[in-house]
Amino acid sequence: MANEGADVDGTRGRVLVTGAASGIGAACVTVLRREGWQVVGVDAEPGGAPDVHQLDVTDEVGWDQLIAEVGEIGPLDGLVTSAGIRTRGMIVDTSLGEWERHLRVNVTGTWLAIRGFLRSRIASGEPGGSIVTISSVNATIAVPGQAHYVASKGAIAALTRAAALEAAPLGIRVNGVAPGPVRTPMAAERLDDPDQVRWLTGRVPLGRVGEAPEIAEVVEFLLSERASYLNGEIVYVDGGWAANAV
Repeated sequence: MANEGADVDGTRGRVLVTGAASGIGAACVTVLRREGWQVVGVDAEPGGAPDVHQLDVTDEVGWDQLIAEVGEIGPLDGLVTSAGIRTRGMIVDTSLGEWERHLRVNVTGTWLAIRGFLRSRIASGEPGGSIVTISSVNATIAVPGQAHYVASKGAIAALTRAAALEAAPLGIRVNGVAPGPVRTPMAAERLDDPDQVRWLTGRVPLGRVGEAPEIAEVVEFLLSERASYLNGEIVYVDGGWAANAV
């Protein structure tokens, strides 16, 4: 993958980012472009975000069409799977539909993205590439009221490791980022509640909520050749929450 420094056209490669219209995905788009990557952004609700295409990540046909269209321009060098959802609710109050929606968007959407990327690299005949998934600190440290979300993020972490084994013979690295509490639209409801903020910051040794660009910086590192020997890892970007484990 020719992303060590700039290519002859001044870019470091082409990266597809899901969930690109807001939150961590939008921050990844900004950081990646700043670092010289060409970015193809997709989101279920682009909401007027510039250069972000509409795609429901659970739509298999939509993925096939997108990969074909992107491939006409040239091969993809990287993938960031930031699309995801989270709602709150105890198990006894959660419907089967809500449970399945989290698995479909968070897990199946990630799997379809990885499959599409791997197929595109094989079709290009060029070795190399890098995938970064977005898991969560809650993949390891469960919290009540979010079992459907916790399970989906744990599945993403496991999928990341399995994909790393399959992709390695193709020269493709697969790693994940596990954010702690981060200021994004998805977390707005919790971060607007002073009691929730006190609880969250009390769990984080650094004593604060993270910002989306802090996650994006780690994503960019994992995509790059600076992380050339990192594979199958889940990197916790959580202010020390996982180390604290209380």
